[in-house]
Amino acid sequence: MIRGGYPFYGQRVGILVFNQKSPRVPGDPGHSSTFDFQVCYEIIDGQFSELISGSDEVKIKLINAVKNLESRGIKAVIGDCGLMALYQREMSACTSIPVLSSSLVLVPLIWNLIGRIGSIGIITGHSGLLNRQHLKEVGITKDINIVIQGMEKEPHFCEVVINGGLDLNVDLMREDVLTATQKLLNRCNSIRAILLECSNLATYSRYIHDKTDIPVFDIVAGARLLEYSVNPPDYLVM
Repeated sequence: MIRGGYPFYGQRVGILVFNQKSPRVPGDPGHSSTFDFQVCYEIIDGQFSELISGSDEVKIKLINAVKNLESRGIKAVIGDCGLMALYQREMSACTSIPVLSSSLVLVPLIWNLIGRIGSIGIITGHSGLLNRQHLKEVGITKDINIVIQGMEKEPHFCEVVINGGLDLNVDLMREDVLTATQKLLNRCNSIRAILLECSNLATYSRYIHDKTDIPVFDIVAGARLLEYSVNPPDYLVM
């Protein structure tokens, strides 16, 4: 028996994206070919700058977007901007489905995975925009050792992601990401895991891992975790 009531079927994970025109490439959650399962996009009228300090207006937009996806049958939601962490609690509390607003939500889990020793390196889009409140809202307490490295001084990233350029050169972007990774490692020799806060960086996780041999986590890993949680495989099917 198939129960009706929704306008479409076959998509379980929804992705909240701002109404911007930045180019997306495979590996970025804003590019649907990143996933080996179907996803549903919910476009929010706004931009990441609204999440630096936050406001009631952007909070309501995010909550309504989550509720809208749930009403259409979506079973789990992720955010496309790491700064959505500011409203993790409100976004997840407004619904009965799991919500991963930001890859930052994974930090307490990663801290346990590495034995609560060493440090977690966080590569963020702009170190001046990621503040203590974003960390607090996802449970990153002061006893979790983190080192934050921003991308704001990497030229191509700044041109495309921060300033809204429309022409993305993947080779230049990869170079910027690896440069920032090396800066992170130069600052701290106890990094045992790397988390990419900015969703635009997920495309380059493999290159970071290949260069450093350090475990790398990003929002796409979180999306796969949620997909598994709402659609676990039936191992007994012959």
